[in-house]
Amino acid sequence: MARDSTPAAGVPQSPVGRALDEMTASFERFCLAAGLEVLGEMLEADAATLCGPRHGRGGRQ
Repeated sequence: MARDSTPAAGVPQSPVGRALDEMTASFERFCLAAGLEVLGEMLEADAATLCGPRHGRGGRQ
């Protein structure tokens, strides 16, 4: 007979397991925030290259 390897509902997770889950979620949020910040900076640089400085008047310099 095969043994069920899924954790039973209601079984408390160890403190180390909870800490690992929290650290993983925190790291994922950090990576997402850092990626969005870098992407925004890249888009701003592309826009400045293509359109000139922000709120600038006239042609590209």
